[in-house]
Amino acid sequence: MLEKTVVWLPVLALCAGFGLDILLGDPRWLPHPVRAIGSATAFLEKLLRYFFKKPTGERFAGIVIVLCIAGGSFLITHFALKLSGLVHAALGFLLAGYIYYAMFAVKDMVKHVGDVKSSLEKKDLSRARKCVGSIVSRDTHNLAPHEIARASLESLFENTADGVVAPLFYAALGGPALLVFYKAVNTLDSMLGYKNPRYFYLGWAAARLDDLLSFVPARLAALAYLAVGSLKGIKWKELWLLLCRDGSKHESPNSAWPEVAAAGVLGLRLGGLDFHEGQAVERPLLNEAGKAPGQGDLQPAISLFYQVCFLAFCGMLLVALVVRLLMAYFYPGVGIYW
Repeated sequence: MLEKTVVWLPVLALCAGFGLDILLGDPRWLPHPVRAIGSATAFLEKLLRYFFKKPTGERFAGIVIVLCIAGGSFLITHFALKLSGLVHAALGFLLAGYIYYAMFAVKDMVKHVGDVKSSLEKKDLSRARKCVGSIVSRDTHNLAPHEIARASLESLFENTADGVVAPLFYAALGGPALLVFYKAVNTLDSMLGYKNPRYFYLGWAAARLDDLLSFVPARLAALAYLAVGSLKGIKWKELWLLLCRDGSKHESPNSAWPEVAAAGVLGLRLGGLDFHEGQAVERPLLNEAGKAPGQGDLQPAISLFYQVCFLAFCGMLLVALVVRLLMAYFYPGVGIYW
């Protein structure tokens, strides 16, 4: 006989965490696991750079950082949940729910893009550039209004995978511990995964592992956009052909997929000339036949983003339920939260 709490409590915790994120956004006033991961990464990088200075040594140091930070994050989360569950199931539920709440980024991304939108509507370019600068790595101090809109849209669509679908995917498959492992790797990539002299070797392991872990979620995010587009009356075959043509245009194996799909649904053209640390970078055009994005496309994009997030949540909730039923049946002694 299945133990009901083993099946339902993790699923309810996932619902609670996702719902809190939609309602409240990022809990900045509470201790945040990602901030702790970032601080630990910075400390470990400084320590290992003292001992490893050559390319081979830096590559090894990068592997050590991934093992310590991502592996350590997984183990700490796993045992924290296990201990809290032993104290009381309700305590484990609260901890799992909080981890989910902290790791999703739906409301946070919408708020950032909404701030850009309101600034553009007030014709406050200085504030709009500052707002978009908080979500993109490109230079923003000279961006024109249409370039600010494009940068915001590209960040929103790309983060559909990193900030929503991938966390849901790993939460459904392995609970809070696997989710924290993914977010640790993603954070390592954002801190170390740069192709510049300082991080070219040190960040290699984090960047490659993040590419691997994001491979399936990025394509699931693209399919979610395709599904929503089909419900809006757009021919899914056209969107699929667009994905097949433009999905691999970026040097990243994953980031273009949700961007292309969203651009196809909204009829927009993304990509073009950017500047990073004063250097011109020509990004490949995605959905080249679409129109150039502008201020008026931000609200439709936010609405589409919400629809895709809801669809992804429903799909991953079903996966989580199936996984928990299977775990309870084949491994009845497993802990509630792994």
